[in-house]
Order: sequence, then C-alpha cells, then structure tokens
Amino acid sequence: MIEDLFAAALLQQRSGQAAAAESLYRRILATHPRHVDSLHLLGVIAARSGRAEEAVGLIGKAVALSPDFALAHFNLGNALRSLGRNEAAVTAFSNAARFDPRHAPARNNLGAALRAVGRGDEAVAAYRQAIALRAEYPEARYNLGVALSDLSRREEALDAYWGAIAQKPDYADAFINIGVTLQALGRSSEAVAAFQRAIEIDPAQAEARVGLGVALHELGRHDAALAALDRALELQPSAATTHVRRGVSLWRLGRAGEALAAYRAALALQPDLVEAHVSLGVSLQELGQAAEAADAVSRALAIDPASARAWFIRSDLKTFAPGDPDITVMEALLAGADARQLALEDRLDLEFALGKAWMDAGDADRAFARLDDANRRKRASLDYDVAADVARFEASAGAYTPELMRRLASAGDPSDLPVFIVGMPRSGTTLVEQILASHPEVHGAGELNLLNELVGAVPAAADLTRERLGRWGTAYAGGVGALGPGKRRVVDKMPSNFQFAGLIGLMLPNARIVHCRRDPVDTCLSCYSKKFAGRQDFAYDLDDLGRYYRAYDALMAHCRGLLPADRFLEIGYEDVVADLSSQAERLVGFLGLPWDDACLDFHRTARTVRTASVNQVRQPIYRSSVARWKPYAAHLGPLLSALGIVGAAER
Repeated sequence: MIEDLFAAALLQQRSGQAAAAESLYRRILATHPRHVDSLHLLGVIAARSGRAEEAVGLIGKAVALSPDFALAHFNLGNALRSLGRNEAAVTAFSNAARFDPRHAPARNNLGAALRAVGRGDEAVAAYRQAIALRAEYPEARYNLGVALSDLSRREEALDAYWGAIAQKPDYADAFINIGVTLQALGRSSEAVAAFQRAIEIDPAQAEARVGLGVALHELGRHDAALAALDRALELQPSAATTHVRRGVSLWRLGRAGEALAAYRAALALQPDLVEAHVSLGVSLQELGQAAEAADAVSRALAIDPASARAWFIRSDLKTFAPGDPDITVMEALLAGADARQLALEDRLDLEFALGKAWMDAGDADRAFARLDDANRRKRASLDYDVAADVARFEASAGAYTPELMRRLASAGDPSDLPVFIVGMPRSGTTLVEQILASHPEVHGAGELNLLNELVGAVPAAADLTRERLGRWGTAYAGGVGALGPGKRRVVDKMPSNFQFAGLIGLMLPNARIVHCRRDPVDTCLSCYSKKFAGRQDFAYDLDDLGRYYRAYDALMAHCRGLLPADRFLEIGYEDVVADLSSQAERLVGFLGLPWDDACLDFHRTARTVRTASVNQVRQPIYRSSVARWKPYAAHLGPLLSALGIVGAAER
C-alpha cells in the first residue's frame, strides 16, 4: 500500500502536479512518519513553493534518519541557501559531495555557499572539482569566474568565462561579466565589445547596457555612454544605481545640474543607496561646496558605517589631527573579522585614506605602513612594465628632432586657441590651470582625452605627413573650441600630454605648452600617497616612480630645446608658491593676454575641478607642500635610489 501511494505521488510530482503529490506524501507520513523519501520529496515541494523553513525541517528529518542520503543533503543545502544560512549550507553540500563523490552540482553549489561566507579560495577549489566531474558544465565555469573575480584574479576569471561561452555561446551573463572584468583591467574598448555582444543576445538586458555605459564613459565617449544608460533606464526605470551612473556621465558632459538631479532621483527611489550619497558628495566637492559634500558623505556613513568609498572621500575632505576618532574607526574596519572579505578596491580605499590620515597626524611610520600595503596591493593588480614606458619616451626623443621640426614646420593648424598644461601628476598642473581659468578670456576644460583619442600612441616620425598633421590639428582645435565658445584660450590640463609635446609643436604650431615642474621627490611622494581615479600605473611602486620620473624628465629636457620659447614655458610649483603675483603675470603674459587681478584670487573661482587636487585649489596659496618629503625620507629609499639622489635620508 505505501509503495503504491509513493509511486503515485512520485508520478504526480514528475508530471508537475505538486499539490496532488504533496497530499499523497502527507497521507504516507500520517501513518509512516519515518518514511525518508516522502520527507525528502515533500521538503523539495515545500522549497519550490517558497516555504524554505518548512523544507529545512522536512529534509532535515530525512537526513537525520538516513545520514548518507546524498541527494537529501544537497536539497537541504539549497533550502538553507535560500534562507541565507550559508554556513549550514556549506555543511550540507559538503555532506552531499562526501556521500556522492560524483555529484557535480553538489560541488558547484558548495562553491556558492563558500563564496557567501567569504571562503573564496575554497569556493574556487569546489568549482574546479565540479568541472573536473562534469566537463560540459558552463554554469560551473561561469561561477568559477565569479569566484576568481572576487579574489581579483581577473585574468583567470576571463579564462573561466570564455570557457563557459565555448560551451554555451549565447550565455549573455558570461559576456556581461567578461565586460565587467575587462573594465576592471582597464581594457575598456574590449569591454564595450563584450557588453554589445550580451545586448545582441538579449536586447532586453538592462545590466549589459549599464555596463556598456560605464565602459563608454571610461573611454571618454560620454554622449554614447549617456545614450546606453538612458536605454537601460527605459528597460528598468526604477533602477536607482543606473540613475547614479547616468549622473556620472552627465557630470562628465559638464551638465552639472542634471547630474545632481540624477543622483537625487536615485535617492528618491532608494534613500539608503550609499553609492548615490557618495557620488553626490564627490560632485559637490568638485563644485567647491565642501560643507555640502561632507554632509552627503556623512549620510552615506550613517547608512553604512563600513562604506570604504565614503571613508575615502571623507578623508579627502578633512585634515586629521592626532587622536581623530575617524582614524580609529578606519583602523578597526581593516582589523576586524570581516576584513578578509573586503574587495580589493574597498581595502585600497581604506588603506589610502588611512595613509593620508596618518600623514596629516604627523605619524610617518604608521602612514607608510598603510601606504606601502595599499600600493603593493594595487601594483600587484596591474600588468605594468615601467621599462616599456622608459623605452617609449626615449624613442620619442629620438624621433622628434630639430630636423623633423624644420621639415614639417607650419604643417599643422594655425589656431592659437589651445593651451596645454603638462607635467607629472601632482606637480602643480591643477593650480596653474585654476590660475589661468580665473582669467575672463580663458576656459579651463580640465583633463581632456581628446588628443589621445585623435592620435592614440605618439606617432613615429615616419608616420607623420603634412596632411595628417593638419587634419589632427584642425580636429583638436575644433573640439576644444566647442568647449569654450567666445574665449581666446582653452586649457587642456591632461598632465600626460607631456609625451605629445613634440607632436603638438607640429600639429598646432601656435598652441602654447606650459610645463609644470615640482621637486621630484615631492612629486613622487604625492603620487605614491594617492589612489588615482584614472590609470597612473607607474605610481604604485617607489622604484617604478623614480624610473618613470627620470624618463619623463629626460623627455621634457629634450622638448625644452626642441620647441620655441614663445610656445613652451616651464614653471616651477615652488616658484608659484613663493611669488604668486609674478608667476601668475608670467603665465598670463605667456598666453598673450592682458593681466586680470582675478588670477590672484583663483581659489574663489567657481568651476568644476575633477583632479586629486580638488581641495587644494579651493584654498589660497600655502607653502606646506614644499619639501614635504623630508619627514618621510627614511621610507623613500627605493625612490631616492631610482632618482639618483644619494644620502638624502640623512639630510
């Protein structure tokens, strides 16, 4: 009789008649409460009906009666996972794998539970075991990629995702994660292609359009990014995080009011969205509204006191004194039990924030303990070879010769509108731009990617023609002209344009180049203490920094002799700090403009500043950044050696 009832129940369950099957299982259990299979399958029905607690109770009884019942342990793990009881799920899936060593899904789901409790390395091992048991298992390969991404093992993650796609070519989620991973690796162009493929597979895929928007944003294609994000919002209008990303693109397009409205739209949908509060804070900071920015970040921390990004922004908005309670909180976050689960970027945010805090507080040893850890982690995540940059700068100096400049003189566009401010990051470029942008006839356009987009890498001399130089010059002049209509000069403050100095002299012979110089050790220390928003891969190792600086310095020495004095001006940060008035007059005169006293009140100029110096240029000139490196000399040995500075630590 029991066997007949059970067979009928099983038939009903397999044919999708869950309610009828449940009724039959309950009849069996009413007279045979220890019937293991009925307990198990009734629990499965309960789980699939959303009654997870009931499922755990039923399947738990089954495994108690039959401890080696692998499938019951597996389904128990699934029910526990749905309740967020991941530690217990780890045990259940482990038991399933132990009692059925060939059960690949048990290993796959074990990986998910291990990931959820922060045991990433074990999760990777579990997914690899699942794949070893079942070669054709695209879902496990995808999950392996996710686990490797958690551990910042991005190249391995890409291999796993591509492996999933090899077995399931229309795997849209895998293409999305490939795009996200490529984006994290700084390979935005490839990320765009991955997101576009995901959209081809599933046009209603909003997540792919968001990823596409972020990748396009990183490439400087802000109009296209905004279009992708607008389409994502058409598909999911209540997605608060998409409103935030849309705000970022609007911000980059200079549409500040709309950007702030987008952040506030996100908060209207989700008032506790930390990302929106932080983005609002960053934008207010860049607008010079420091008090309002601090309020936005405080709201973020009130919602999530462990938000690493919010702590990072707060650290940039304040000066720390010894005993500041914020330092204690951040140190506790890095020392706490949850610290091992921190994503790389969160750990870096906290470590760089603490490095800055301890520097403010005057504790060099603690500052460098944090900065060295942060920079070492960041450097390990990068595929960077300083020798390649050194060779590239040397090749550029060799290619752009006086003979070449004479041969191609007057080939470019004659516009005198563009002004380039170049140099190392943290060398005073933002300060110089702010001084010039305070002049009524100058537009400060910030750090433009336009030259890099037009030209790509610095072209070899053999690739230069009069036609090409003229085309590039005209396109560039037209592009910046649209940013500052009615202005006599438009400033492009992309520091890395120093490597294009020779090319600029050919494609825009009437453009002006201002080269900002600062003490090399101060410059490099300031770079080392910052977590840059953009790609400054040379900045996260003291030896790399020193070698890069020397190669940059040699290239600029070459350009100093290459370009005419009325088109190439060098200005020292220390000189500006020591005598603002004469250096500001020198700058304005170099641009061929009449003097304006507003240039001395640069800190009052209302404009958006998007660099790591955003707070400094809102203040009058101060001298505390001159010879800043001296108290830290004992920690700068590799840098001083690479710069060729001997015995500095003893000075």
